[in-house]
Amino acid sequence: MATLKEIASYLNVSVSTVSRVVNNQDRVSPGTRKRILAALKKFNYQPDENARCLKTKVSNTLGVIVPDIANPFFALALKGIERIAADSGFTVLLCNTNADEQREKNAVHLLLGQKVAGLVAATTLGSEEAEAVYGSVNCPVVFFDNVPQMDGETNSVTINNARAASELTEHMVKKGHDVVFMIAGPEGESSSDERIRGWADALRKNGIEPEESWLISGDNLEESGRCAMETLLEHEKLPIAVLASNNSMAYGAIKAVLDAGLNIPRDVSVCAFDTIDTTGLMKIKITSALQPAEDIGAVAADTCIQASVNKDIRIERHLVLEHKIIDNDSVSDEVLK
Repeated sequence: MATLKEIASYLNVSVSTVSRVVNNQDRVSPGTRKRILAALKKFNYQPDENARCLKTKVSNTLGVIVPDIANPFFALALKGIERIAADSGFTVLLCNTNADEQREKNAVHLLLGQKVAGLVAATTLGSEEAEAVYGSVNCPVVFFDNVPQMDGETNSVTINNARAASELTEHMVKKGHDVVFMIAGPEGESSSDERIRGWADALRKNGIEPEESWLISGDNLEESGRCAMETLLEHEKLPIAVLASNNSMAYGAIKAVLDAGLNIPRDVSVCAFDTIDTTGLMKIKITSALQPAEDIGAVAADTCIQASVNKDIRIERHLVLEHKIIDNDSVSDEVLK
């Protein structure tokens, strides 16, 4: 493995310039930084991270917190995070919380103990709890998926969740459904709250006042979607239309429909977020609002790294990326006949 001195000689730059890139410091032009990063990769340079942390008080590591790494949305977001981190000479330390608040608090404590350069977090904490956990963190924090309302500066990368939910609801209404149920995520999570607002606004826009019983809250996990759909099937006449706030709950809801011997879309019309089939094996293809998950992760990582490199943890950026509506055959138009 080459030394810093040998890499500097190879590039005809000073050892201090190479060292600044290794230590994620500024005062290096983008072009020179790119050349040095390429050379570090070529020569498989591995810094003594423990020694470097003692000297600089910070690592070239991003801490990442997600509630469910098995969910394809978070897996794709992580792919984007890791791609940008690698291109910038950073590594990623991942914590999966299983949507457990105490595990998330422990994860933040663990990552800060590792002197991470910044945090990219899909938090499941409410705004008050998030303020207590993230409000005094002395490194950049970028939220995605759920964005808590905090007193201080925050950074986030999301989609327009309200508009996406409104478009899906509007799609079902235009097919003739004058009752559209919603299986929502936890109350207090921004993505869930905004999707509820979009659903309700679309109904009212079309002269339909949503009733309290039309909304069932889950926990973003498959089992809660199954239980919610079982409740709807027990008490409502068919056909019905349902909007699921995330993919996991949508899959649980679909299982409940199939277990009851019913058909999608003949008996139950379903729209959801992020139900994309990457294998091509799913027989039922759900009309969905797709988030650009990998791009969300990449932009969140880039925002965090730039804030760290520029030593400006007090910037406040709220970036909204475009979603895409994929129209499949999961919504019946039989109600129009």
